[in-house]
Amino acid sequence: MLSTKFATASALICIGLGFGQAATLRDSRIANPSAIAADAGVSYCFARVRGLDPGRQPPAYLVLRLHVTVSYRNPGTRPLILPLERERTIYTALKPGSMSVFKEGIGLFDPTFKPMEDLPADVSPDSPVTPKNDVFAVIPAGGEMTPPLLEEITLPVSREGLFKKYPDLRGHRVYLKLRFVHRELSAALEASLSDRWSRFGVPWTGTLTTNTILIDVPAAPEAAPCKDNDTPAHPAVGLEHMK
Repeated sequence: MLSTKFATASALICIGLGFGQAATLRDSRIANPSAIAADAGVSYCFARVRGLDPGRQPPAYLVLRLHVTVSYRNPGTRPLILPLERERTIYTALKPGSMSVFKEGIGLFDPTFKPMEDLPADVSPDSPVTPKNDVFAVIPAGGEMTPPLLEEITLPVSREGLFKKYPDLRGHRVYLKLRFVHRELSAALEASLSDRWSRFGVPWTGTLTTNTILIDVPAAPEAAPCKDNDTPAHPAVGLEHMK
């Protein structure tokens, strides 16, 4: 299987102010973090729609794979402890201004998080980070979360759908931003952790929206067949709203 050819993103620009659009906190004295899309890599490959009979599948179509590094920054004077479980929403447009939701997949298996009532078994009630886990992270006061979030996004570039018309992105600029809704804690659990973890920081949950990323798609992107693990499980839908 041929490996995907990578290309350098032609433009990554932060637009506008107010990166951290966070939900209301119980303690208004706690500074909200911001989410900054600081780096990205762009690659192109030819994907195929999966099916039981390969001989009856439509031709491969060109997709753009975006690898985004999102840095969470804490401007406040107290460390923030946040749950890493989150719901992701992608917004896209083909021109400056309003942006539409880009639906990933067919939406049947999108995660829906209920407030966390109890700590998972691998999280100590005495520390959010010891032993090491992937449930909580701490953003130091005046610093950034380490490691940052790594987000992978797949957009169809040139594809004809049977029931939907997808825009041809070749030679166009795509505007994209991300919104994250971090899993909430129940009131009882948050109160308990605020006391137990006070020396590590203060619990935080809410919504953060990144700055806008600009991607200039070449008129003739260099691409090879997508690797098996790179091929979208379901054809992406919703790009027809990028107008």
